[in-house]
Amino acid sequence: MRSHAFALAALVAVTLIGDWRADAHVVLDGEIARPILVDIARDLRDTREGGSEAARLEALFLVGERVHQLVELMNLDVLAHGRSLFGELLIRRLSEYGIRVDFIERNARYVADRAPFEEYLRRSPSGPRAADAKFRVIAETFHRSTGRRPEEIADGGVAELRDAVARKEAFLRDHPGHDRVRDVRFFLAMDYYRLFRNSGEAARGNYEELARRALQQIMQEHAGTAEARSAEITLKALAGERDPLSRPSP
Repeated sequence: MRSHAFALAALVAVTLIGDWRADAHVVLDGEIARPILVDIARDLRDTREGGSEAARLEALFLVGERVHQLVELMNLDVLAHGRSLFGELLIRRLSEYGIRVDFIERNARYVADRAPFEEYLRRSPSGPRAADAKFRVIAETFHRSTGRRPEEIADGGVAELRDAVARKEAFLRDHPGHDRVRDVRFFLAMDYYRLFRNSGEAARGNYEELARRALQQIMQEHAGTAEARSAEITLKALAGERDPLSRPSP
């Protein structure tokens, strides 16, 4: 189980820093952060003063994207050097803009504010950026809910996790061609596993089957990826839960 937890943590870290993998050597400092903060301030102004509703909505989405970009860099810096005073200063600056960024101690990483994306979806549920905004909400919600153990629901409870599962299922149904479908499928598979581990007997069988199918699909369609490797480990853990003889002795 310890290796299972490590593999999941590694996968989440890879997903979190996604687009910055090629720049893993970059050290976060003022020269890197300052232009992003300037862009965030400008976009925030445009959310209020944009010439049209479409322009204000685009600026709102860009606020969320810039914050996400900065938080990815902050997490890259944590992976390289540990938590720093500069990261805390960035959190303080963002809070002055009305943007909340949290540091999750149990996973040693920062989590971005979902509010800009949630507000975009409230005002424009079918807008041109809606699918991307939905993904950001799904991803940040997943990152906030993961615990030290793969079966743990760290933020919220079973009811909240079921709501999150419904959002993921809707995303896959409504946006089958989105470039982050693989990520959503992985999040969903892990959520099914967590629901299996945390639900009553009446629901466990259904979630067990959903988790098995989702994990097997990831292994088959994305062989060789971090998601497939983590899915394989989780699938073995799922089999162990079903077969008491395969569990280690206490």
